[in-house]
Amino acid sequence: MWTPLVTLIALVLLTAAGAAAAVALTTTDHQRALRAVTLLKILLGALLGSSSVLAAVIRLHQAGLL
Repeated sequence: MWTPLVTLIALVLLTAAGAAAAVALTTTDHQRALRAVTLLKILLGALLGSSSVLAAVIRLHQAGLL
């Protein structure tokens, strides 16, 4: 049950990060590029920071400890 949910969340975050990166690289509006870079930083922090915590929680649940 956890696998499809985690996969869906990861795909949504990766798609949003890809879109933010594309906007940051291709736009000519400086303010829009700054907002896209800020969003990209937030999304990458969410992807890289919480993935190990989420994996640990899933492993603990599978082991019956949670």
